[in-house]
Amino acid sequence: MVALLIIATNTFGQSYFPPVPSAVYPYEFENNGLTDQRYFLFTPFKLVTQPSAPGYKTPKPIIVDQNGALVWYADESTAAFSLDLKWYATQLQYSYTVVDNQETMVVIMDDQFAIVDTLRAIDGEADVHDVQRAANGNWLLTTEYYDTVDLSAYTFGGTQGSASTVIQGFGWQEIDPSGNLVYEWNSNDYIDPVTEFYNFYGYAADPFDYCHGNAIEEDVDGNLLLSFRHLNAIYKVNRLTGGVIWKLGGQSSDFTFPNDDGFSGQHDIRRLPNGNYSLYDNANMSPPPRKSRGVEYTLDTVNWTATKVNEIIHPEEFFARAMGNFQQTAANESMICYGWCNRPNPSATLFDAGELPLAQFYFVDSVVSYRCHVESDLTINRPEITCEWNGNEWQLTAVNPAAAYLWSTGETTSAITITQTGYYQLWVPGASGHIGSTLVNVTDINNPCSFVGLDELSTKTELSFVLVDLVGHRVVNPKPDCLYIKLFADGSTEKWVFGSE
Repeated sequence: MVALLIIATNTFGQSYFPPVPSAVYPYEFENNGLTDQRYFLFTPFKLVTQPSAPGYKTPKPIIVDQNGALVWYADESTAAFSLDLKWYATQLQYSYTVVDNQETMVVIMDDQFAIVDTLRAIDGEADVHDVQRAANGNWLLTTEYYDTVDLSAYTFGGTQGSASTVIQGFGWQEIDPSGNLVYEWNSNDYIDPVTEFYNFYGYAADPFDYCHGNAIEEDVDGNLLLSFRHLNAIYKVNRLTGGVIWKLGGQSSDFTFPNDDGFSGQHDIRRLPNGNYSLYDNANMSPPPRKSRGVEYTLDTVNWTATKVNEIIHPEEFFARAMGNFQQTAANESMICYGWCNRPNPSATLFDAGELPLAQFYFVDSVVSYRCHVESDLTINRPEITCEWNGNEWQLTAVNPAAAYLWSTGETTSAITITQTGYYQLWVPGASGHIGSTLVNVTDINNPCSFVGLDELSTKTELSFVLVDLVGHRVVNPKPDCLYIKLFADGSTEKWVFGSE
């Protein structure tokens, strides 16, 4: 029996479709040298598609590893939408938002994907766009509000306002872990829907979505940051009084932009550990050619300036009209989910510290993910598989018993026969979904289990290593300018380009 050690299953710059079960939307994964452990969190769904449409799949969150392998996917449900799978490292929990039977709620799972709670608005209507965990452990749940006002004295881009306009507000409820409402805020009480709104986004009498909030974030002082897409602005709100502390961008910005033209149609305001603020600038109202970007500002509340200190723009410089987010990591990498964006442009890109694409995802057809996140510190107990010769044929076998088995070939037994080259993977049931094994790439049908094992190095010194390619096969004669992996006796790895030393 040979235990498989998959160092990576792709070659440098390779793009391919990893296997996925029929319940999951397929995606193309492009790897430009990523080998270190990563987990990518998505909630893919198909735009403007009814369940009766051909090819429709129930929206469900998924997790993908650094090789593009599907690590976890949620069980089937009746949800019409599924958005924003995220990880809370302090609480060791996940959450994602669903819309089921026209009710918006947040599903909360522990670190092994067992559902431990469901968060709902209290005597109100939850909003789908965001939920955050405050430093005090309370939930910050975004909410919707509807009030009827007379706007007949105003016109919006040539459209006469109605005397019975239903304005759609955005706000939040702070809910403690016991389910008690701590505080509630409604934008309709603080924002003028006439003077702050941009006619670019269009007026409708019922409802008039004048602000369209899409993100909430706790600032370091405990006050809250809100992103209003239809105001092209970020508001900082006093968490105790509800008063607006300042506005960044928009019709009445408190800040000027000395080295930037500002942002529009933005998403995902975040306070960074370095004290700066980041957001995803969709750039809806930027002059052509419009380029969506991740951007970081430092704010000076003495001189009231917002100075751009960094921006991430994809080399293809394209525009994504809606949705999306921008995440910066402790490793100086950046993740952009482009939201409403389709081929030939990527759905999401992980940029390295040099701001070049390190890994990219391309969903098929009109499939998008509202947000996506990258994490490196998840602990997921993935099923193990072995490769062995049973005397007649080569087999892949599940190491541990499971309630059910689902192989990428469609087979449902604990062991399968290797019949052709290509990618193989196993998924088994978990607490609220299926968990996937490491991805296996069979390149030689006559010797499919020719992967390097750690036992090969057990008798060597600590600094000894063998050279393997990014598929995990032993390399004896490396080629110049090609990327390889040094596998050391202690199990650590190091990327290496032959000819660079």
